[in-house]
Amino acid sequence: MIFLFEEFPYASSFLQNVIGFDESKKQSECGFNTKKDSSEIKIEGVGYCFYNSQPVFVLPKVFVENETNAFGEKIDKDGKDIFGDIEKKDSINQDQRRFLASLSVWLYSAIDKYKKQGGGNTGVKTPVQKESRDFKENDRYATLLDIISNMELFYKKNQSLFVFIAKNKHCGNHKINWQRTVNKKTPFIQDDIPIYLNPVNKVKVFDLDDRLLVLYFSAMKYIQETFGYDMPQNEFYQPLRANEMERLLENEHGLRELHRIKYKYFDDRLLRLYNIMEAFFRWGARYKSKDKKVKEYLIVNSFNNVFEAMVDDLIGDQGKDIEALKNNKDGKIVDHLYKEKSLFASDSENDLIWCIGDSKYYKDAHDLDPKSIAKQYTYAKNILQYFFSGNYVERECLSERDNIAIHAGDVHKGVRYRDPLTEGYNVVPNFFIRGEIPEFKKEKEKEQYKEPYFRTETTGKNAKLIRKDSQDLWRNRNRHFTNRLFDRDTLFLQVYNINFMFVLKSYVSKNSVSCEKFKSEARALFREKFSDLLNEKYAFWRIKPIAGLAHDGMSAEQSFVDKYFRLLVGKIFKPYNFDGLILALEKQGDGDRIACLDYDILGKIQVDCDVNEMSLDIAQ
Repeated sequence: MIFLFEEFPYASSFLQNVIGFDESKKQSECGFNTKKDSSEIKIEGVGYCFYNSQPVFVLPKVFVENETNAFGEKIDKDGKDIFGDIEKKDSINQDQRRFLASLSVWLYSAIDKYKKQGGGNTGVKTPVQKESRDFKENDRYATLLDIISNMELFYKKNQSLFVFIAKNKHCGNHKINWQRTVNKKTPFIQDDIPIYLNPVNKVKVFDLDDRLLVLYFSAMKYIQETFGYDMPQNEFYQPLRANEMERLLENEHGLRELHRIKYKYFDDRLLRLYNIMEAFFRWGARYKSKDKKVKEYLIVNSFNNVFEAMVDDLIGDQGKDIEALKNNKDGKIVDHLYKEKSLFASDSENDLIWCIGDSKYYKDAHDLDPKSIAKQYTYAKNILQYFFSGNYVERECLSERDNIAIHAGDVHKGVRYRDPLTEGYNVVPNFFIRGEIPEFKKEKEKEQYKEPYFRTETTGKNAKLIRKDSQDLWRNRNRHFTNRLFDRDTLFLQVYNINFMFVLKSYVSKNSVSCEKFKSEARALFREKFSDLLNEKYAFWRIKPIAGLAHDGMSAEQSFVDKYFRLLVGKIFKPYNFDGLILALEKQGDGDRIACLDYDILGKIQVDCDVNEMSLDIAQ
C-alpha cells in the first residue's frame, strides 16, 4: 500500500502514477483535489483510493513533522521512501506496517461514519454504484478497505466458531473403523486372539463449511502478501496458494464457487461470512478487470470537518436542540457546545453556563490568527444573545426562581448568564482544541508503534491524552472596560491539545464507557485551567453586606448594590444561592493583591460589609 500526506509537495510525475494527477484538471482521476505549489503538487484532502492496482491512502497533515518528516522518516517528493515506494516495502518493519495499515482503516472508517451521519452535505466523495460496504443493496461498491475491516471484525467476534468447526471436522479421525478393518485386513493370530497391525482409521467426510473458511483465510493471506496488510490467520485452516487465489479472482471464478455452496449455510454467522466473501470476490473481479476506468475511492477534501465531528463526539453535548443552537443566525456554526456548572457556581442545577469550543486538527504558525480569535469571540456573543430572547428580557426580574422558569422548557434550562441583582455576567469558558501527534522517539520506536495512541510514557505531549497548550491568549482577551471581569463583553480564550490517535480510535470504536470517562475528565480539565487563569489574573473577595442596610422591604444586599452600583458595576457578581457577593479585581505586576487595579474600592465599601479573601475553589 502507498501512503501519501495531505498538502505535502510531491513531484507531478509521481502523483500522475499513483493517483492519476492531470495538470489540466484540479482533480485527479481517483477523486483527489490538487493544487500547484511552485513546481510541485499538493493533495488537498484525506482518504483512500485504488489506482494502478495499488491501494493508496492520503494521511492527514497532522502527521507531518516540520514539513519534512513523518514517524521519524523523511518524506520524499518522488515517493522514494518507505511510504511511497512499494519496492521498499521490505524495509518497513512489522510494527510500522501493522500501525500504518491499522491507521488507514481507522481513518477510512471515520470518514465513512462522518459521511453517514451528515447525509449529503459532508463533502465526502465516493463513486455511486449498486453494491455497498454493508454487502446489501445501498449506494456503492465495497472497497478493499471495507472488506479488510469487515474480515478483521468477523475474526475478532467469531474465533470460537473457527475452533468449533475445526474440532468437529477432525474429531474421530483417529478412531478405528472396525468394519473396514475386518473386511480389508488380515489379522495376526496370537493365543487365538486376532491382532490387526494396520487397522483402518475413520476418515471424516469433507465438511463444506470448511471450504468457506478456507476461502476466508486464503483471502486474508492473499491481502497480506499482495498489499502489506497484517491479517489474522488460523492454525486449523491451510490457505490456498497465491496462484489459486489469482485464478479465483479472475472472471468471477470465486463468485461461481461461492454460489455453488451457498445453499449449505443456515447459521447466521456463516451467512454473514458468506456475504463478506461474496463482496471480496466481487471486488476481486473488478481488481483483475482490464477496465482501468473502474473507480474506487472515499475522500474528504476538508478533513477538519471530520475532526470536528470526532472531537464533538468526545466532549460536546448532543441532540437536535444543541445542533440548532450551534447554527448561528449570522451563518456561523459553533463546533462544540456543552453545559457545565459555572466557575462560580454554588448550585449545580441552576447555575450552569455554556462552554464553547472550536477545533483545529493540526497546529501551525497561523491557525490561531486574529480572524480565528475574533470569530471564536463572536460565537460566545451569539450564544449569549440567543439566551436573552425577547421573552426572557420582558420577564426577567429579581426573583431567581421566576427567571429560571423562563428557560425551563428549552435548551437553555439551568443556564444563568446574568445575575439580576448586580447585573453582572457570568464568565464563559471559551477554548480552541487542536489535534496533535505525540513526539516520535526513535529509541522507543517499537513501543510507540504498539501503544494504542502512539505515546511513550514520559512527559510533555507524550504523557497525556489532553493537555493545556503553553500558548497564552491573555493579551487577546475581549473587553470593553478595564477591570470588569463580570462585564458582558469580557471574554477569554484558552488552547488545548488532544491526542489525535485517541480521538480517531474513540470515534470509530463502540467503547462508550471509555468515551464518557474521557468526556468527564476533559471537562474537569477545562474547568480547572479556567479557574487557574482567573485565580492567577484576579483577586477575589467574598462581600457580605451588614444587616443594618436592609430597609423599606429591600434586603441588605439590594441596598448595598444600589448604593455602590457605579463603583462596582462589572466587578461584583452573585452566584445562585451563594451566601454573599463576589468582588473581582484584576491583578497587576507580580500578582500581589495589594497591586490590584482599583484596590482602593475595598476601603470605600468596608464600612457597609464584611470582606474576606477567597479563591474560586471556595465559591464552587
